Amino acid sequence: MSEQSPDGTAETVGDHADDEASSDAPDETTILLVEDNDGDARLIEEMIQMKSNMLDDSSSFPNVSLVREDCLEDGLDRLAAEPIDIVLLDLMLPDSSGKGTLDAVLDQTREVPIVLLTGLNDREFGVEAVQRGAQDYLVKGEIDGELLVRTMRYAMERKKNERELARRNEQLAILNQILEHDIRNDMNVVCGTAELLRDRVEEGDHATLLDRMLENSEHVVELTETVSTLLETITGEQDPDLEPVDAGRMLESELRKARTSHEGATFAVDGEIPSVSVRANNMLSSVFSNLLNNAVQHNDTDDPRVEVGVEVGDERVEIRIADDGPGIAPDRRDEIFGRGEQGIDSSGTGIGLYLVDTLVEQYGGSVRVEDNDPRGAVFVVELVAL
Repeated sequence: MSEQSPDGTAETVGDHADDEASSDAPDETTILLVEDNDGDARLIEEMIQMKSNMLDDSSSFPNVSLVREDCLEDGLDRLAAEPIDIVLLDLMLPDSSGKGTLDAVLDQTREVPIVLLTGLNDREFGVEAVQRGAQDYLVKGEIDGELLVRTMRYAMERKKNERELARRNEQLAILNQILEHDIRNDMNVVCGTAELLRDRVEEGDHATLLDRMLENSEHVVELTETVSTLLETITGEQDPDLEPVDAGRMLESELRKARTSHEGATFAVDGEIPSVSVRANNMLSSVFSNLLNNAVQHNDTDDPRVEVGVEVGDERVEIRIADDGPGIAPDRRDEIFGRGEQGIDSSGTGIGLYLVDTLVEQYGGSVRVEDNDPRGAVFVVELVAL
């Protein structure tokens, strides 16, 4: 490995007067340039030096140092041996070329941002490279100092955000485990014990209190299931796998569950529920269960009535779930789904409706609220027909 610049001198880009700066000066940013062409390497070094000295906000790109290797093998050794903040990677090297060069560096590290240097103005390859794990790519003949430094700064910031997002997702996954294996299991024990006690308690004040405890406990279990589904959706490393799903059969299944869970409510079907294929996944059941439960739980009548209808078009399938409750004011219809700047923190947002909106959007569909006649609300879910 070489630690010299193309002209044989040690490479440190930036104001050398900073060597005597106090110990609280910003940390050094180390750039690894893997480039076999001396002329290209010298040009890149000069552009970085010129623009770094002109930067006003030095704290975001401090004390830049450039180290260079002229082949992939030495570049990988350098990455393994010392801390590197960003890699400028030429795709055409003496010992590697093309996608294999990028893949080799990605196999070595996924933590360091990579900006590709290519002599080909191939936009399609650039998009593919970013999808494979690079942060950005630059065409050599089109690079100037400002573009180069800005691209590196943005690449480092994006990688920092990716690491933070991965950390947050890991924390959410842990929370999901707690919900599934600790809270839900304990609450199921509470529900089972309360049901056993209920059979032994005569009607009266104690029975009423026990019924209330059982009802609230079952609600907590239901909430843990909803939040668990939402967390699985949020923390998915890739977009969800969508496939043909029979929305009619799934809706019928959730209707049967709702009738069992809400014995005092009436669930009616307008016409028939057809067997119809839509683009979704098995989490579509959570969309229907949350909307059916919501129609009863937020109803202000003694005997809630919920009516379900399905309309099939050439490209879209429309599922309508109508209730006879208090209805939803027009100015709150986005808010209840957590849409807008406040998201899930919006007042009145229910976790279940936030999940409904998140899932339906992933399916390429939409959900909206309309007025029911003479009173109540209609939740309308549109899905892509297959």
